[in-house]
Amino acid sequence: MGQPRWKKEEIHEALVVLYLRLNGYFTTSLVVHAPEWGRNRTEIDCLAVRHPNHAQPDRMVEPSQFLEPLDSCVDLLICEVKSNPARVAFNQRLLDQGALEHVLQWAGVFPSEEVPRVACGLLRILKQEGLDARRARDGVVAAGVRVRGLLCCPPATEADIPGGWCLLGPEIFGYATRCFNPPAPRASCSTRYNLNLWGRWLAPLVRYFKRTKSPSLDELYKRLGAA
Repeated sequence: MGQPRWKKEEIHEALVVLYLRLNGYFTTSLVVHAPEWGRNRTEIDCLAVRHPNHAQPDRMVEPSQFLEPLDSCVDLLICEVKSNPARVAFNQRLLDQGALEHVLQWAGVFPSEEVPRVACGLLRILKQEGLDARRARDGVVAAGVRVRGLLCCPPATEADIPGGWCLLGPEIFGYATRCFNPPAPRASCSTRYNLNLWGRWLAPLVRYFKRTKSPSLDELYKRLGAA
């Protein structure tokens, strides 16, 4: 028997990227370099940015209120994707003022003089115990930009993250289903086209959602051959 094409961790990251893209965010991963040979300072699973004038009315699906998008500012999300519900927390190497400043400098959405202050405020939120949902959603706002840290764990349930702000599987699957499988055809937006246009990483997920009436994470694992 050959090796599975996907690892569960890869599926979790791809689901987060797909969800954010459907909500109007540009996404990328990021490595923060270290001076020591063969090491890195930290890495970001998904860095996402949404601009205030984003609109896709032809799809007839509003952005998810889970993310509480604002029309008044740029929204920057620093996403940490976890696969173990018992270990949902930000990477310790990210919980460093200097590392956060590097991330914000790379994103380029804050004036350089604002970066230390924003990083300091965000660090306090990321380090807090108990994952206070309200503070996490509010994030730090400066120079017309809001930056937030978003924990993501598709296999977790609300019982695993009591009172916290964490992107879970039901939110991802519910929103993707509304986007890809409307109850009636849309006059302004065909839902049938060449699905390979989503790219090699996301196309298998999009294909699964479009062909499945009741999608689930366990079934997606099986479809993608994940161990």
